[in-house]
Parts: sequence; structure tokens; C-alpha cells
Amino acid sequence: MSSFPNLNKLAFGKLLTTSKGARQIPILKEDGPLIWQPSDFLEIPFEPSNFSDKESSRVNICFAPTEEISNSVNLFESWLVKTLAKQSKELLGQEQTECQIKERFQSSLKTSEKGWTSFRAKMNITGRNAVRCWNLDKVQRSPPDCWRDCKVIPKLHFKSLYVMNKDLGLIIDVTHCMVEELDKQCPFD
Repeated sequence: MSSFPNLNKLAFGKLLTTSKGARQIPILKEDGPLIWQPSDFLEIPFEPSNFSDKESSRVNICFAPTEEISNSVNLFESWLVKTLAKQSKELLGQEQTECQIKERFQSSLKTSEKGWTSFRAKMNITGRNAVRCWNLDKVQRSPPDCWRDCKVIPKLHFKSLYVMNKDLGLIIDVTHCMVEELDKQCPFD
């Protein structure tokens, strides 16, 4: 099992405003960016997409979470809420309790009305920050034509926390994927 980085070595940077006006709080680790690789291959139930802009190079990608993903993300998000509440005056401009932060926080683990849970991240499909894909022999390859027809081990960059008027949430970027193509079985006898 791939262990999640030590939470005691994490910190928040100062609140930033991007050139597009988005407010973000960087997540810092002592020795560089917070990048984590789950130990198991993950299934992708839906094709990555950006629902509001079909031509966008930045898409949402959903994974079927393993127990490792659920446990690690829940532990990290709990740390994030507690730490942000302690530093809320400095980072958000006003003191907020853990309960207030938790009410605003949008988890990366989502459960649908039908009870299906997914783990959501972002991925660039073109441009200089496009996801890089690798085969099982660790040779670079092109991205799959159909992401649902494969399993992946993603490298996840826990980049920052976005801050909106009412919402807070993680920005998690998929930077690399080890891709295992699944055999397509004919459904007919």
C-alpha cells in the first residue's frame, strides 16, 4: 500500500488570486509539491469531460475509489478542515470554526443520490501540462481513446484549495497515469 504523505509535514501557503480572478490557497510540503500515487489501479466509470465547455482542454475525471483512496482522502480532508479553521483569520479574512469550514467544504469524494461514490480530480488533456501516460513497461504512450476501457494508477498533485464565496474545495490534478488497457469481451455467445 502506498502511504499518504505525513500530514505533519504539510502547510498552507498564502492566499493567491490567479490572473482569472480565482482565489486559491496552495498546499505545501516540506520537500516539494504534494504528489501521491495510490497503490492500486483505479477504474474510470465515465469519460473525462468538462460539462460546461465540451472543447476545454481541462476536464474532470472520476475514479471508482478504493478503500485506500477513501481512507487517505478522508484523513487528508479532515486535516485540511481542522488546519484551515485554525488559520481562518489569516487565510480567509475572518475567524471560522471547524463546523463553518466543513459546511462550505466540497469533498473530492462524492456520493450520488443512487449511492454510487466517486473520487474527482482535474486533468489537462492538451497543452504543456497535459497528462502523460505510460504503459505497464513504463514506456510513454498516448492517452487512451476510451478511458473507460482501461484502469490507471494516477499520480495525484494535491495542488491547492479553491476559495469561492460559499464553497471551498481541493484542486487535485492528475499529472501522470500508468495505463492498463482492459480486454474487450464480446457480449454475445
